[in-house]
Amino acid sequence: MKQHKIHYDVRFETPQSHLFELECHIAHPAAEGQRLSLPAWLPGSYLIRDFARHIVGISASSHGQDIRLQKIDKNTWIAAPCKHPLVVRYQVYAYDLSVRTAYLDHTRAYFNGSSLFLQVAGQEQEPCSVEIHHPGKAYAGWSIATTLPARKTDTNGFGLYEANDYQALIDYPVEIGDLAIAEFKAMGVPHRLVVSGRHEADIKTISRDLKKICEHHIRFFGEAPFKRYDFLLYAAADNQYGGLEHRDSTSLICPRSWLPVKHEQHDRQQYQDFLGLCSHEYFHAWHVKRIRPAAFANPDLGRESYTRLLWVFEGFTAYYDTLALVRSGLMSEQEYLAALSKDITRYLRTPGRRVQALEESSFDAWIKLYKPDENTPNSQISYYLKGSLVALAMDLSLRLKGHSLDEVMLALWKGFKQGMFVAEGSIQGLIQETCGEKLTALFRDCVQGCEDPPLEKLLLKFGIRLTGPSLSDADLVRQWLGMQLASDDTRISHVLSGSAAELAGLAAGDVIIAHDNLKASANSLQRILKRGRQQISLHFFRRDELMVTAIKPHDHALANITLALNDKRNAQQDQLRQDWLGIN
Repeated sequence: MKQHKIHYDVRFETPQSHLFELECHIAHPAAEGQRLSLPAWLPGSYLIRDFARHIVGISASSHGQDIRLQKIDKNTWIAAPCKHPLVVRYQVYAYDLSVRTAYLDHTRAYFNGSSLFLQVAGQEQEPCSVEIHHPGKAYAGWSIATTLPARKTDTNGFGLYEANDYQALIDYPVEIGDLAIAEFKAMGVPHRLVVSGRHEADIKTISRDLKKICEHHIRFFGEAPFKRYDFLLYAAADNQYGGLEHRDSTSLICPRSWLPVKHEQHDRQQYQDFLGLCSHEYFHAWHVKRIRPAAFANPDLGRESYTRLLWVFEGFTAYYDTLALVRSGLMSEQEYLAALSKDITRYLRTPGRRVQALEESSFDAWIKLYKPDENTPNSQISYYLKGSLVALAMDLSLRLKGHSLDEVMLALWKGFKQGMFVAEGSIQGLIQETCGEKLTALFRDCVQGCEDPPLEKLLLKFGIRLTGPSLSDADLVRQWLGMQLASDDTRISHVLSGSAAELAGLAAGDVIIAHDNLKASANSLQRILKRGRQQISLHFFRRDELMVTAIKPHDHALANITLALNDKRNAQQDQLRQDWLGIN
């Protein structure tokens, strides 16, 4: 038997089957019968995902004899009592490209421990070990990248790993395949950029820029909370994007087209979006992985853990992720204002901001944010988006009083080091204690209520003018009809509440085929709206039924915000803005 009381073997000898072969060895199973379970969700992604649904087959044995294994709920099993060590064998289907689960084929293997490793009830605090076995000669070029502590591995990383307990074990994502790796140090701390997938990325340039971001964040908090850090990036197709934070690593996925290629021009905005994603997940190493809501102190991964503080943990992080690019010299002031303009525009174009409060958005993440539907824009607001804009409003408000949100973040970090978790409803008090400011109106109106943060007034005091220019042609359908067309031309994806489209009886999923007895396209709809028609006859399919309606366009006053430096700004405003953005 293995040295650790809990040991796992991971095999994948036929990657094309998308099946991981797992064994869980339990040296001392519970006398009354050992209970085992697989998490229903994983920290950082607040949705019940029911990872157990991917278990294809499961059995147990002890000392060469089969042991009865009874499933008692969707993700829990109980093994019959046995006197000797218990071995549980099972297969996990893995074919999800996202950063949240597991993936396996002949090109790559990847997993989060929450997707693969059974939790042994009553022994969650026990140290455990994992042996990752090589898949065979056909995959001789494959290697492993993970920050899971290695105990005894070969030159490609296959072999024995260990973790202090179960919670630690499932917080180390593992990337396996033909990997491109660039190493760098940030403030003396070893970091790696690990890229998998088909790509031609200039990883030296990317790692150079990541170094600037990492050094900025480490200086911001005054220390690194880890001894090493990995950026695990899968370069994917244009419709793949996301990230998930871990204690000393992050899993990332982004379009390969966003990444710079040596000696080629690249899209600067898309590359900045990628760097912003890296910045976001890296900031989480402090803020959410260590500074945490009390609800996440010891979460039950079999059921939801509710908090009204996600607007702080995700919203503040979304605010600082792009701001860090400016402060580290990777984004100009003008580029930052352009990015902020898009966020404000997107926020003001979301009717749901008048329906769902920020704290409510945080609390309902489990049933709303990760389950969008055609009515989402009308009924919800993202705690990422509004949370970042409220963070901006708080920061600017505090800076006008000689303080900043930076001080609040450092106070949160100090609290973590003193062993404190963030209690529900405590942020306003912490701001007052740290900066001497209550920010009563912002909390009442924008956190607990559904009001917009007063950004226009605040930004003007920093020498920044907020304006709304004329619409582009692409905005006309949304502006005058109050509906959004899907990417496949004339299918309606969203209808805004109270809009011309809703009044005309149109709904999400309808496909417009003609206007005024002429074949319809997105371009033709834009052209007819530019002509200022008072009424348009529309033929459309709802499911397989042909319908007709008359729609009366009207201006829905949807914002298209632009931020620019005010020509009449003064030296004091310039100094405030430069201090905020970290511009010398």
